[in-house]
This record gives sequence, C-alpha cells and structure tokens, in this order.
Amino acid sequence: MGGRGIAVVVAALLLAGVTPGAALAQTIQEQQWHLGALGVGRAHELATGEGVVVAVVDSGVDDTGPDLAGAVLPGTGFANARGTDGTEDADGHGTAMAALIAGRGVAGGALGIAPGARVLPVSLGSEDGRFSMGAVAAGITWAVDQGADVINLSLTSAATLTPDLLRAVNYAFEHDIVVVAGTGNAGEHHVGAPANIRGVIAVSGTEQGNALWSSSNTGPETVLAAPAREIVTAVPVAVSATGYAAVDGTSAATALVSGVAALVRSRHPGLDAGNVVHRLIATATDLGPPGVDDTSGYGQVDPVAALTADLPAVDRNPLAPPPLPTTTPPPPADDTRAAPPGPDASGDTRTAVALGGLLLVAAAVTAVAVPLGRRRRTEPRVTELPPPGDDFWRPR
Repeated sequence: MGGRGIAVVVAALLLAGVTPGAALAQTIQEQQWHLGALGVGRAHELATGEGVVVAVVDSGVDDTGPDLAGAVLPGTGFANARGTDGTEDADGHGTAMAALIAGRGVAGGALGIAPGARVLPVSLGSEDGRFSMGAVAAGITWAVDQGADVINLSLTSAATLTPDLLRAVNYAFEHDIVVVAGTGNAGEHHVGAPANIRGVIAVSGTEQGNALWSSSNTGPETVLAAPAREIVTAVPVAVSATGYAAVDGTSAATALVSGVAALVRSRHPGLDAGNVVHRLIATATDLGPPGVDDTSGYGQVDPVAALTADLPAVDRNPLAPPPLPTTTPPPPADDTRAAPPGPDASGDTRTAVALGGLLLVAAAVTAVAVPLGRRRRTEPRVTELPPPGDDFWRPR
C-alpha cells in the first residue's frame, strides 16, 4: 500500500492519543477489545469449540496465516471461486470472519471465540465484489451435506429472500444446524436476507460500552447483538502486508455469535440446534429498553452465561416456524462447483454482493488500512416474497 494509506492510519492514532510506537508494542490479542467485553477468557476455561465445524460461506478462507493454521478443513468453491477447496481469498472478508470464529491466537495473534473449532470454507468467489444469488444457496446446501454444525453468513441483501435461499436455509434447519447472519450496515430500520428468515439468528452490532453501533441495521427480526466496531482480526497478507486489520460491520458481529454457538455445541454436545439457539437468546445481556427490542433483539450475546446457565429444554428452535414436513434436499442451484476464474460456469448474470457491509477502520493494529469495505446501502423495506431473479445481490 502507498504512503497515503499509512499516513491516514498514523494520523488516526495520534488523534486518539496513541503513538505509533505504542501501537506496535501491543499484541493483536491485546487490541481485540471484544474478547474482554464478552468475557471470552473465562469462556475458554469452559469450552474452546473442540469437535465443532463452522462453515464460513463467504469469499474463501486463506489457510496460510499462523492464526488459522490447522483450523481450516478442505472446502469448496462455487461459480467463479478461485481454487477448488475454498482456501483462496483474494477479498479477505472470509478470512477475517474465520479468524474471529476460530483464530488460534498464535504468539499473541488473532484469537477467535472458538479456537478449538474447525472452519469449513465455502467460497462464493468475489471477483470484483460480485457473485450470484444461486451461489449462496448452493454454498449453504453443500455445507449442510458436509456435516457443518454452525453456518456463518456474514452477508446481506436488500431483498427479503428468494425461494432458493429459503429452501437452503430450511434444509439447514432440518439437519440440526445453527444458522447466523448479519442485519446489515446501512444504519436503517431494515433487515434483509438471509438474516430475516425465521429461525436464523439475526445479529446487529454494538461498540465499546454496549452502545448500538450507529451504522447497524435494525428491525423486528433482530435476535442478538455483538461487537461490530473496530474489531481486530486476521486477513491474508495479500490484502494487508501485516496480516491483520481492524474492521467495522455486522459481518464481524455475526462471526462472534457463530463462535459462541460453536462453544455451546462443544460444551453441550447433546443439545440440538434449537436448544443451542434457546441458550443463546435466553442468556443474552439485555440492552436498551427492557425486553426484546428492534435494535439488539434479546440483547448482547454472553458466552459464559450461554455455557453455564441451567435452562429447561425446548422442543424446537424458538425463532422458527413449525418444521417443514419434508427433508428432501433442495434442487441444485444454478451454479456449478469449483469453477476456475473466469465467466460464471452456469451463465448466471453476475450481480454485486454485500459481504455483511464490512468496513475497514484505522485502528492500532500495527498496520495499514485495508480495503475490505463495502459501500453502505439504502435498502428498501420488502415485506413479500419477490420473484426469483439475479438482482438479489446488487450494489448500493
């Protein structure tokens, strides 16, 4: 990156009263403020996510960095994803999410919420920040068939949902999987798909002090909140020479909640997905007005309480409608798997993705600003199922 980007970071640090030298003296973990805010140290005394597989349906996961060494399983790619096993990430978004979920924290590096969990990378490609809606549904379905326990969807759209996506998410529910998605980052009272599908844990964002992050989308579909501002994580060295960056976005909040779900599934392996969801929402720290609200749902996720609370069992996911009567796999999506770089093998129109609207911020992370951001979107309220179409993911 050129000198201009470095100058921006140095200026930001000086305005904050932090010298560049002081920033360099901190470890990455010491800069991950969300770890202390969520009591992750205490949670790791109880569980680390061992034995749990979290699918990261995203831009791919780079497995060459130290913080994800040994954490990434062989995955797959759809549409124009680079490579065939999901471990190439030119964008950096998927790697950033994976590190927040399962970073190993090597030598003071990025520590995930569930460092004992394994990541299943499902790359949707990110050529020019675009992939098709069919790739999202196909990626979810593939993750289900590979035995994922949690599916992280740090992505969002302006539309309410599409039939293919709804079928894929219901397929995950039928196979006892916890599904987590972000509400979006336009600062609007609107929650798009897939977070607004009933049964999905829709995650809004907070900042230090448990205040709502001002750019977080909100709405009645919001289920939980988690830190979303200046979240330090690992990224590919091809994106940032240091391998680390600080980011804003409900993408990050989503990954943190997925990590907590992995902790619960690890400590309580006998619980089905519905009871994992129940445990997360019943133990959340209430924020804002008493009770469930549109900004933070049931409240901010509390890892320690979720792991230790004595709760009665529920008979199904408390967020979901009655279960569907079929377990038939959804029809294959339009995209083909593991296509090399180039035109979409299916011929689908390429349309813009919103990977959770992740925004890079200048913070004391020993490094420089990295262009992981997505433009904020003006997302119209959609209340009915739209017809299928390739405008599902579109730029704003």
